[in-house]
This record gives sequence, C-alpha cells and structure tokens, in this order.
Amino acid sequence: MKFQLFQVLALATVAAALPSAQKLDRPLKPPLKPLVINTLSTFAPSGRLGSSPYSFFNVSFTDPEFSNTTVQCNTQWTLAEGDTVWTRKNTDCLIDPKSKRVGEWSFQLLKPTASGEGASLLNNFMLHLRHDWSSGVHVATQKFNFDGERNIGGMCSASGTCQFGLWEGVERPYLVPQFKLER
Repeated sequence: MKFQLFQVLALATVAAALPSAQKLDRPLKPPLKPLVINTLSTFAPSGRLGSSPYSFFNVSFTDPEFSNTTVQCNTQWTLAEGDTVWTRKNTDCLIDPKSKRVGEWSFQLLKPTASGEGASLLNNFMLHLRHDWSSGVHVATQKFNFDGERNIGGMCSASGTCQFGLWEGVERPYLVPQFKLER
C-alpha cells in the first residue's frame, strides 16, 4: 500500500510540473499573429527521357501563436496528375519533432480566384493552410504569383526544368495573416 501511495504522489508531482492542456489549448483572441513563411519552392522536371517525372511543392513556416512551432508541407505529382493537385483536399503537413505538437496542420493548393489568370502549380497559385486543434480552426490563405504580386521568382532553363521560390525582393520575414474560423 505504501508503494502505491508513493507512485500516486510521484505522478502528481510530475503532472503538476508539466504545462496543463488548458494552457496549450487556450482560446486565441484575434487578431492572431501572422504565420512566418521560412521557405517556399516549386520545381518541375524537364520531361526528358531519363529525368525524374515528379514536380514538387514545398513550404516551411512558423506559427508564433504556438511557441514558434515549425511546420513543413510537401507534395509531388507527375505531369499526368497535374490537374488533380487542384482537387486534393487538406494534404497533411509535418510538424517539427522539436516543436510542441498542438493540433494538426494541412494545406491545399488552389487556383487563383481572378478570372483570366492562368493557374500554374509553379508560379500562380493560392496556398491555403489549415490548423485544426481542440479550441478551434485557424486558416491562412495567400496568393503567390510571378507576374502580379511578384512575391515569387524563378525561371525555366533551356532544358525545360523550372524552379520558383520566394522572390529575393520580398520583405523578410514573409508574413501571412491567419484567421480563426468558428466551428
């Protein structure tokens, strides 16, 4: 019986030292701090025989609302799958294992909303980020465009390989506002 009492006291001491779930799942009051985009890149292969068939999208960002949690979102597709990327819903993101894990992050690439714009998974798209956690849902959507907003830059080589990323002239850190959705 003494051993069981000791275990209960030890567990209570450890539990008191840990941050409570209420502190982690606190309701956030607007305005929310913007997400900080660390890196963003797109890549398309040349399509030549023997080269990789995969195009890639990568974004890494930090959420200052959650102890600067770092999140990495990636996807890949082949030329034949290209148009299906626009219809993918909420692809899961990876949370840095060193960060406190609060909720789940996902993303979606969307076609630009303005009519007449040529949507491109390389240099003309909307990035929609979603954070689901116990106290709510936060979203952030940002348009990335080579011509209009000029917030990404890059080029295609003579071989057909294309690569784009955050434009060098973009003010750093690159901030994307986030908003709370009501459940």
